[in-house]
Amino acid sequence: MMIEQLHLEDWAWQLSTEVYRLNLYSHLTRQTEVNRTSVTEAELAEAIRDSFTQVNEAAYREMVQLATEAALETYDRVVSSIIKRSRVQLRS
Repeated sequence: MMIEQLHLEDWAWQLSTEVYRLNLYSHLTRQTEVNRTSVTEAELAEAIRDSFTQVNEAAYREMVQLATEAALETYDRVVSSIIKRSRVQLRS
C-alpha cells in the first residue's frame, strides 16, 4: 500500500511539472495547442532564451508565477482526487 502511495505522489508531481512547463511555454510563446501534453527541455529553453529580448523582467516573473500557481493547483486537485478515492475504497 505504501509503495502504491509513493508512486501516486510521484505521478502527481510529474503531472504538475508538465502543467508548469506547458503553461510557461504557452505564456512565453503566446501559443496554445489544445492537444499538446508536453514540452521538451529544448523547446522550453529556446522559448526562455527568445523571451529575454521580447519580455521585460516583471512580465517574465508574472508568467512564472502564473505557471507555478497552475502547477500547484493541478497537484492539489490530483492529490485530493486520490485521497477521495482512497477513502471510498476504505469504506468498501
